[in-house]
Amino acid sequence: MNYSGSITDVSGITVGHYTDIHNGTGCTVVLSQEPATAGMEVRGAAPGSRETALLDPLASAQWVNGITLTGGSVFGLDSPGGVVRYLEEQGIGVKFGRVRIPLVPAAVVFDLGFINSDVRPTSNDGYAAASVASRDFETGNVGAGTGSTVAKLLGAKSSIKGGVGTASVKMPNGATVGALVVVNAIGGVVNPTTGEIVAGPQTPQGFADSIDLMIESPPKDRGFFRNTTIGIVATDAPLDKIGATRLAIAGQDGIALAIRPSHTANDGDTVFALSTGMLSDPIPGDVLHAAALKAMIGAILNAIESAETLGGVLSASDARSAMAKAAK
Repeated sequence: MNYSGSITDVSGITVGHYTDIHNGTGCTVVLSQEPATAGMEVRGAAPGSRETALLDPLASAQWVNGITLTGGSVFGLDSPGGVVRYLEEQGIGVKFGRVRIPLVPAAVVFDLGFINSDVRPTSNDGYAAASVASRDFETGNVGAGTGSTVAKLLGAKSSIKGGVGTASVKMPNGATVGALVVVNAIGGVVNPTTGEIVAGPQTPQGFADSIDLMIESPPKDRGFFRNTTIGIVATDAPLDKIGATRLAIAGQDGIALAIRPSHTANDGDTVFALSTGMLSDPIPGDVLHAAALKAMIGAILNAIESAETLGGVLSASDARSAMAKAAK
């Protein structure tokens, strides 16, 4: 499989980041030019979120204006308020009399303590991210991925830098499925096409297999949620809320294939799905699901490839070099 592209290849989608490299945190905003049908699925046991109940297929809200992904754990849930404020100023949202109410669900990753646990994304930071949203954006140590790490089963010293990644899949009829993901997992990252461990706990023998470590040398139960992969799959094909929910499920399948183990008791793995509906031709659900799975895998691999060493945590490429040097 070839992995490339961006979630903004989907018609109507833009992305903006607020990045605090000095303190190792930030937030990422995905906006839809037109109201987008949305769904979500949570598979991790320790999620943190805001305004997600409205995505239930039984809820009366039929669409959203965007999604916020943020660092700062529960404290970072202040940042979507700034996104709402920005969109209100632009006249975007559900109209109630003279007021427009933007709908912006959100999810968080736990990056407290990566560099500075006292600094978390604020409402103003969410506003800043929304105000710069465009089709062009950076990946790696940016936005909600600034303080993200992966492969933590042997502790922080052996972990690998995570971050934000993106990819997309073009369909034969012209529709696109794209993904954006913040990779902050306890597990390692595997290329499911080749079986290669692209980010695992560092050992003298190379990247360790996190599945084997989980079985043979389980980590201490640290309690609370210190991990989590959160992401968005989006398409310009038309979907209703049930279809969007099923698209989110396919995104979770991509996480399960590339992050091993995933969906643990200390991960809050959450995937949102957006349908802008800007292309009128429907596509069979299973076809869209295959594309969403592929796009999510590509986004996860892109996050690892794009991340750079930060806060004393080596990038995957720097870790491979260090392990090879130590082995000589």
